[in-house]
Amino acid sequence: MNIYMGWVLRTRVTVAKGFTLPNGMVLEEDLRGCPAGFALTAMQQVTSFVCSIVPYGSLYFTPYKITPKMINTSTEVLSICIFGCVFALSIVLNNFSMGYISIAVNLIIRSC
Repeated sequence: MNIYMGWVLRTRVTVAKGFTLPNGMVLEEDLRGCPAGFALTAMQQVTSFVCSIVPYGSLYFTPYKITPKMINTSTEVLSICIFGCVFALSIVLNNFSMGYISIAVNLIIRSC
């Protein structure tokens, strides 16, 4: 069973009202949330961004400044676009699979 976070986006009904809890109480309103997979992916992206900006910023005023390579040919532009599309597709498929398998299984598959 996937974990749902009710504090993220509030876009999806995770448990409908009228559901009887194990203690006998009945939910009076819908519980809403977002699959934890989306939140997990967002946190990973923010963490990766921060981890790449920190070295760049700390080396900026030193002789070891990181300078990006200039893109000169259309082949390089095409390669970057293809890489970006494949990367985005990987994230989309990962989030899509979160609806069908648990987070633990997903992380095991991704770590291989």
